[in-house]
Amino acid sequence: MKRITWILTCVMLLSFSTLAGEGGDGVGVKKPSADADRTKIPTDYKWSLNALFPNADEWEKSFAGVKGDISGIGMCKGKLGSSAKETLQCLDNIYEIKRRFDELSAFAFQWWSVLMSDNKRQQLREKATGLAAVFSEATAFVDPELMKISVARWDEMAKEEKGLAAYNFHFKDLKRRQKHLLDAEQEALLALTMPMREGPYFIMQAMTQDMVFPKIKDEEGKEVELNYASFSKYRGSKDRRVRKDAVNAFFSTLHHYRSTLGTSLATSVKGAMFEAKARGYSSSLEMSLDADNVPVAVYKNLLATTAENLPRTLHRYVALRKKILGLDEVHYYDMYNPLFPKMSKEYTYDDGLKLMEQSLKPMGGDYIAVLHAGAQPGSGWADVYPNKGKKGGAYCNAAYGTHPFVFLNYMNELDDVFTTAHEYGHAMHFYLSSQAQPYPTADASIFLAEIASTFQEELLLHHLLGQVTEKDARLILLGKRVENIRLTITRQTMFAEFEMLIHAEVESGGALTADRMHEIYLGLVKKYFGPEFVIDEFDAAEWAYIPHFYYNFYVYKYSTGLMSAIVFSKRILEGKRGALQQYKNLLAAGGSDYPLTILEKSGIDFKDKEIVQSTYDLFATTLDEMEELLK
Repeated sequence: MKRITWILTCVMLLSFSTLAGEGGDGVGVKKPSADADRTKIPTDYKWSLNALFPNADEWEKSFAGVKGDISGIGMCKGKLGSSAKETLQCLDNIYEIKRRFDELSAFAFQWWSVLMSDNKRQQLREKATGLAAVFSEATAFVDPELMKISVARWDEMAKEEKGLAAYNFHFKDLKRRQKHLLDAEQEALLALTMPMREGPYFIMQAMTQDMVFPKIKDEEGKEVELNYASFSKYRGSKDRRVRKDAVNAFFSTLHHYRSTLGTSLATSVKGAMFEAKARGYSSSLEMSLDADNVPVAVYKNLLATTAENLPRTLHRYVALRKKILGLDEVHYYDMYNPLFPKMSKEYTYDDGLKLMEQSLKPMGGDYIAVLHAGAQPGSGWADVYPNKGKKGGAYCNAAYGTHPFVFLNYMNELDDVFTTAHEYGHAMHFYLSSQAQPYPTADASIFLAEIASTFQEELLLHHLLGQVTEKDARLILLGKRVENIRLTITRQTMFAEFEMLIHAEVESGGALTADRMHEIYLGLVKKYFGPEFVIDEFDAAEWAYIPHFYYNFYVYKYSTGLMSAIVFSKRILEGKRGALQQYKNLLAAGGSDYPLTILEKSGIDFKDKEIVQSTYDLFATTLDEMEELLK
């Protein structure tokens, strides 16, 4: 069975300065506060969850119904493949239960997100999490039974019952992976090991709560707490003393706990290796990529092409930061602070929507009409402003049969306009895929999911660059483009290489200690950042700060997502024939085929080095323009 919910998060929010331009007189909250009481937020700027459930009591009723129906799934054991009618009835019943569970999960998570300390909301979220495990256990027999059906028998049944077409791709994928799938008893046994294999991640998360970091002094000399939540803020301070103190205190603390953190990550790697061996894969990398039918060559092409381009891109950018900031040396703590002075322009949410919609004109009236209807205050799609007790960050969530939901913490800065465009990119992807696809194939792979979000950011950036000619404002936007590529592509590719190396270390029989992780990571920092970058004593401990290393070869998808978005946006903005329809076809395809196949149908082939190369060409030409403006 495929993953349960669709929750897409804006993982990497960049901090950069606002600039003069459009906006200024829109309505909405003029001065949002992170500590506002939720009752004070205007209703039009809060989402309505009525599309899922009108209240918690109705949720409880549905929960009881779904839980009862899950207990009846076992009646389908032994019936898949017995007849076309029974096979279709069983699959339809199971997927309908799954769809109803998605609604429960979406409501529970979103209701909790806006007031996390509320006990009732916590209870619903935990009950939904528990029910996911019950559903997974109850459906453990489904794939092994489907796998036993021959292709000829499936085709015969599909002719008899047309409804089986909705499950064609899932069946096709099972047959492709047949040699790596186990029988029902073995799959159930492997599933029982999941809590143990996920244990290292939760240990790492628990440590982040228990670790005590040294206090530092902020820009005003006031003593402040340093922790996982505040680190990025102080790391990006305009005051070099503050950001240096923050980085040194944070990384030295990680270094102090390196043995425990290293053991935790090494155990996670061993867990992945265990599953890969159990399923007959040559490596955990091969197993992870095979879930999306992605050849290992695609992963290695990304690493190799990035390495070839480092001297003309990231190495050069490090030297440019050194020059702009007037530094004798560039350290890690000089890579996250703003390059240019902050300007005072603010954008209300309504201003931001106008900017976003103007930037999306190349997408056509039908696309903008849907987005406009969903993004407008009062639509119920978005929860816009922060409030006391609300979860941080941003995400888009959706359940099939309902509209998407966008979660924001909008604070009237241009960063927030980009975040809004990002999350509504996810929303449009889900909306169009759910309109075109039946439920079993509506959920797009994560490999594709970050394309739509970063695509809308690319169009917004292009629109803003077309609006400004003033040197400082243009430099800010060009800096935004470079930082997008550096953080979402080059940095994530470095992480992807670190993952590959630590997994290979274990698979070759090496001892993956914390010191060995330090050694591997330090080598990559030197390789990626180049000769102008000065490495400090505890910089190598950064690996212990990255939770994605527990996700097993996940981060490379951020790189391929933005690369695809850059190519799509360039083709559409240049008016290339068929480019717009190709992009819309990708959105509508959902999860109806393998992600690389869907991309290839839309004109992007990641087996071709040129897709990766074109992104680094853009990185280099953007640096050319910045250097020219700075002369």
